[in-house]
Amino acid sequence: MCTGSCAKCLGGTLIPLAVFGLLANILLFFPGGKVIDDNDHLSDEVWYFGGILGSGVLMIFPALVFLGLKNNDCCGCCGNEGCGKRFAMFTSTIFAVIGVLGAGYSFIVSAVSINRGPKCLISQNNTWGYPFHEGDYLGNSDLWSRCQKPSDVVPWNLTLFSILLIVGAVQIIICAIQVINGLLGTLCGDCQCCGCCGGDGPV
Repeated sequence: MCTGSCAKCLGGTLIPLAVFGLLANILLFFPGGKVIDDNDHLSDEVWYFGGILGSGVLMIFPALVFLGLKNNDCCGCCGNEGCGKRFAMFTSTIFAVIGVLGAGYSFIVSAVSINRGPKCLISQNNTWGYPFHEGDYLGNSDLWSRCQKPSDVVPWNLTLFSILLIVGAVQIIICAIQVINGLLGTLCGDCQCCGCCGGDGPV
């Protein structure tokens, strides 16, 4: 397997996923598509910035590293041909682990928020809080009426956090693949150096 080409493909996939994560988290600050009067009325998990930090910012760096591997010079490390490429692949493994941690953080925050439900004005006592328990609203849409304001906050939060959950899961898989790919590239050398895909020769 051409480890450099594979890494570039994975990096190209991470970029749009990171953008989706950023946008989904930003939209969570506008429950129901409207500007909220008091920021304290936003769900706590929105302020954890799972999509902005975990699936967004922390994913940009691994993506850029993966994209740069294909064109990385594979020669010129202490006079050993291919040593530079091996070091680059090892570095990509470290960034892939960072990506797993970031995506995992976003995944966990999203899962907790989905299970907890959104913060809203509870119709029963006219106070702001969390009217749902242990995800009971997920299988019973009739319970959504417990949230009086913001309007449509339940489907809004559920949709966006579900997107973040899926994005985080896919990013974890992609970064995990690159961890394996990077280790293979570190131990065996990339195809450009070892000839596995038409390279010039062994490392």
